[in-house]
Amino acid sequence: MKKYLSIILAILLVMSALTGCAGKNNPTKQDNALNTTTTDPETAPVSESSNSLSVSNTSAAYEKLIAYKTDNYSQQSVADFNNLLLDNNDFLELLEAHSDVMAAISPNDDNYDFIMLTLNASLNEIYYEQVEKNTVFSLSGYLDKKEQPMNVEPLPDETSLSTEEQSYNFLFYALYSINYTLPDPAAITVAERDSILKAFRAEMQQYVDGLSVNEIVDSNIKTLLSDKATELANSMSSEKISLSYEISSIEIHNAGTEITQ
Repeated sequence: MKKYLSIILAILLVMSALTGCAGKNNPTKQDNALNTTTTDPETAPVSESSNSLSVSNTSAAYEKLIAYKTDNYSQQSVADFNNLLLDNNDFLELLEAHSDVMAAISPNDDNYDFIMLTLNASLNEIYYEQVEKNTVFSLSGYLDKKEQPMNVEPLPDETSLSTEEQSYNFLFYALYSINYTLPDPAAITVAERDSILKAFRAEMQQYVDGLSVNEIVDSNIKTLLSDKATELANSMSSEKISLSYEISSIEIHNAGTEITQ
């Protein structure tokens, strides 16, 4: 009992730190493995700017996380995998390591999905169960669409603009939460859970990609996204996992005009 009380305190301390930093994070920095981040940024910038943070795959924090990526981790039940994390004697260090790596990892990293989806989901589940006594889990992220690149001349010492420096006349961001329940975490594997969560996000992003600028600007885009999410949630939910979706906010930049919902 004493061990779990200290774990709960550790979670509260780290989650408090993460919440305090959330507003400072740029929503365009990560490519969202789900989007797979727990960060809930309040606003999105008009241009694509990259953060210079990076993480070495030989760093102590990175190594601590990857140690859980065993040959058969994906075939373990969610219950077994989460218990493995929860039983870690350095659980506070594990949370801090995940926070550090998540803030700096590149989408091109071979272990991006493991860190940004697998561990993110499991650590969230532990937090909700141990701290909030809630079995409805939630992962936040964003959907985006960029159109109409602006003609910006590179600086004299540059031959061209990098992708990160490119600005657009039209930018769309939708912050969302995927909410889900696992009736029996022992009956669903890590691979099954991750596959469903990733597919849900990918389908939503694909839907946004297929919308025209006029469809986004002239329609009630929040309703369109909610309807599509409900359709996907109904088709992907099963006796192993139940899904729902919530649009937190929408921000549109269109030729100098800003629209928020």
